[in-house]
Amino acid sequence: MARLTAAVQRLQGEVDGLRRAQRGRAVIEQAKGLLVGRLGCTPDEAFTHISQISQRSNMRVAEVAGGLLGIAAPMPEPAPEHDDDSFKPERYVTHPHVDLDEGAESAHAVSLLPEDITARYHLTCAALGSTEDTARLAEVAWSEGLRQLGVTAVLIGVLEPDGAVRLVSTYGLPRNLASAWQRVPSNLNVAFLRAVTDGRPLWLDRERAAELGYELLGEGELRACIPLRDGGRTFGVASILWAEVGTPEIGIRAYVAAVAQACGRRVSQLLRNGDGSPVASPAAHWVEAVLESLPDSFALLAPVRDHDGKIVDFRFDRCSPEATDAAGRGADQICGRRMLDLHPHATTNGILDGYRHALLTGEPFRLAPTPTSVHTSRGQLPVVLSTRASRFGDGLLAHWQYHDGERRVASRLERLQRATDAGWAEWDLVNGETTWSAQTYRVMRRDPVRGPVKLSALPRYVIAEDAAAVKAAIHRVTRAGEPFDLTPRLHREGVTSRVRVVADPVMADDGRVVAVHAAVYRTSDGDCASS
Repeated sequence: MARLTAAVQRLQGEVDGLRRAQRGRAVIEQAKGLLVGRLGCTPDEAFTHISQISQRSNMRVAEVAGGLLGIAAPMPEPAPEHDDDSFKPERYVTHPHVDLDEGAESAHAVSLLPEDITARYHLTCAALGSTEDTARLAEVAWSEGLRQLGVTAVLIGVLEPDGAVRLVSTYGLPRNLASAWQRVPSNLNVAFLRAVTDGRPLWLDRERAAELGYELLGEGELRACIPLRDGGRTFGVASILWAEVGTPEIGIRAYVAAVAQACGRRVSQLLRNGDGSPVASPAAHWVEAVLESLPDSFALLAPVRDHDGKIVDFRFDRCSPEATDAAGRGADQICGRRMLDLHPHATTNGILDGYRHALLTGEPFRLAPTPTSVHTSRGQLPVVLSTRASRFGDGLLAHWQYHDGERRVASRLERLQRATDAGWAEWDLVNGETTWSAQTYRVMRRDPVRGPVKLSALPRYVIAEDAAAVKAAIHRVTRAGEPFDLTPRLHREGVTSRVRVVADPVMADDGRVVAVHAAVYRTSDGDCASS
């Protein structure tokens, strides 16, 4: 058994060596083609040039070839520029934060990396490109591109619809720990979740993580958490751990970020659809199916960030089929547009701040019906709007509703009550709540500060001669469910007046009376001053 195990390990080592050699030959052939095109030489002369450089620099031929191809390891996938193509909801528009030392300075530093580093990067990309198993990507990234830097562990995760991160590949993490953390919920304060939320790389040591209250996954004194991007949106994260403290120099940080993005590109390729289309954001994939079945106005909103990483706007990425806004735009006209382009008042009515807070913290945002304005072709239109939003994957799932129909009905009712000197009253017999309209207080000559009169106390509110009739009517409506129509007399503030009360019971399915709704108005007899 021991000899068999040794033989298997030897053969596995040979296979791995052949795979590395094959990848190296592919890089060499590409470099030869480059020299043939640039120098006008033959393929054999190109190989001679590469061999001479290898001998002079004491580097492997494959490393020289990689350096010739890349000169510098590419930067992580850049954030897309603002575009004017407003109707492409298949793409999130996010602008990850770029620090000065991770932006212009790092680009300059990467261009000056030694050739052995750039060669290693290209060999790592080749190794990742030949890996067909997503679970092995972390190991390949470590063995081919990161172990020389002292990296001890690599974690790769993809974003799920609820903002959680699912680990798809790990290396250097104890198996039981990787299993326990297979899915990291979005409500935990974990460093790589923060990197996904902010859309920017996060480098921190254990001491700094403790100050910020981050929960750390895996051993290591230093870690880099790098968002993975595809098609302009964040879809995952790579976490790279070192056992020793000490932040790498700017060039090495750019190299590590480039290797992480190479992992992300391979993850994206392995997760592509059967037709070869780019991997969709999990949130976008699931929400599109959900939105098709939702009524009213729902949408998935993608954050738009400035160059400092601050969320400055949101973009409508997916809309439910029935989605509309107060300007009459439908789903097709809303998708792909920025929120502030359509609704600039979102900066002043709390919606932009609320949405931003919901995305950054995971706490749902809710705005009660609030008067605001929307911009239409006819100018500013006053509306009453309510909205709520929750974090969903790398964006927000939002719902909005206009209450103008309700407001118009209420306004019309108020005008009608004033014109007819009438009001309404509702007595909830289950919860014991009583509600009067504003006009009812005027008809009943009662100060609104004192609140409405309970149904059982109504007989004491009329003159003594009419109290018995009112009490009997209340008994019939609450016990037998019989409506009543009475015109009792009130004596309030030295004035006697007749008030007509028309009441109807509200019945439950089991026949119980659960509420009484009534209309009240002052009769045409008018008021009479008491003698």
